[in-house]
Parts: sequence; C-alpha cells; structure tokens
Amino acid sequence: MKLSILIFFSFLCPILAAIGVYNGGKDSSSSSSWSSESHEGRGGGRGGRGGHGHGNGGGRPRPQRPPVRPRPPREKTNCPADWMLFKRSQGNWCVKVFVGRLNQPQAEAQCVVQGAVLSGLQTDEERVKVAEMATKLVHQNGFDQASVWIGAKRKAACPRVHVCPAKDTFEWTDGQTTGTDGFGWSLGQPDGVWSNVWGHQSCCHQFVFASGSTSPTWPGIFHGQLDDQHCLEQWNGTNNKMYACGKLAT
Repeated sequence: MKLSILIFFSFLCPILAAIGVYNGGKDSSSSSSWSSESHEGRGGGRGGRGGHGHGNGGGRPRPQRPPVRPRPPREKTNCPADWMLFKRSQGNWCVKVFVGRLNQPQAEAQCVVQGAVLSGLQTDEERVKVAEMATKLVHQNGFDQASVWIGAKRKAACPRVHVCPAKDTFEWTDGQTTGTDGFGWSLGQPDGVWSNVWGHQSCCHQFVFASGSTSPTWPGIFHGQLDDQHCLEQWNGTNNKMYACGKLAT
C-alpha cells in the first residue's frame, strides 16, 4: 500500500510542476504586457503635459529692449598752442594774430598755410579779445600802432557810405562767423573811400594802439575799432600790419 502511494506521488509531482511553470510564464507575460501599456499611457500623459507647457511658452512675447540712445558728440575745444579758443554755438573757433606787412590777399594766403582763413568776429567780445592779442604783439615788436586784417568784405550792394546801414555793409568771409555783432566800426565807418588805383575800400582791418586807447595819427578812432581799407593797401604810412587767422577747434 505504501509503495503504491509512493509510486502515485512520483508521477503526480512532475505533472504539477509542469502546470506551475506554464501558468507562471503566462502570468509573467500578462504582467509585462500590462506594465508596457501602463508606461505608454503615462508617457503619453507626460507628452501631453509637455506639449501644453510648450504652447504657453510660445504664447508669451518677450519684452522689447529699450532703444540704445546715441552718445552726444564731444565738444571740440582743442586749439594749437598759442591760439585762443572762442566758444561758438555753430562750432568752437580758434584764432591767432600774426605780424606781417602784407596786403589782404597775402594775409589770407598766409592763413591758408596755417590751415586757417582770415577770421571774422562773432561777437563784440571776440573783437576785444583779438585786439588784446594784437596789443601784446605791438608791445613785443616796439610798435606804436598796428592794424589787423579781419575776414570781412564789403557787400556788392553797398559800395558807398550811407547806401546800407554800417553793420550791414560788410559780410564775413571765413564761412563760420555769422551775424553782425562783431562789426564794431569806428565813428563814420565804413566810408568806402574811392581810389583810382584800388577802387572802393572793400576790406576790413582793426586798429590797435600801444596806449590801449587812441593815437594822434588816427584821430577819432579808438583802440580795437574796425575800419574799411583798400584790400591791396600794404605800405601806407607807418601803419604796421598784422592779420588774424581762424579755424575750427578739434
């Protein structure tokens, strides 16, 4: 009897083991399949949430940067050594007075050598300052007096005295000076004296006296005032010649 039971279980155990292996493989496959589906579902959910987030990011415009303001240009205040700086709204101006017994065209040519032109006078203050520069040269050279060529010429429409108001008779020739404030004429000038050789007095010079006031040689003219003169006048009397050159500051 025991032997029979032993034989029965010896056949039964392999059969039960085979059945367990089969069911285990099936459960494992089923579990694996479920796991894969679950991952796909979650992955799709994340993808959906990611897409939703991307959509929000694309819908918000970036704030614009404020425009870059250009720097204001640097004020030009550099003049060569020994040149005086005049502050002007249309561009700062450098001036220097030179000694030379020259007529007006020759003086203009010498200014060009300096990279400049005969200078106009923007204001009455500039007229006074140029006279001060010239007075120093008068003292250095032992002169009693001198006249300084200035960058101005008579207007064609104003050939004679009283045709135009005194301050409107001449115009600046340096291409930079404007207005009429710098035309500080002496009394009765510009009178446009006529010469059979040179025509009307069509150029402008400034008288400077060592005394800083008047000169017996030129009664009625005060230190620093302007006078009209023949452009080619060069050797008239004992009047020493100078010229004022001007150019833009850098």
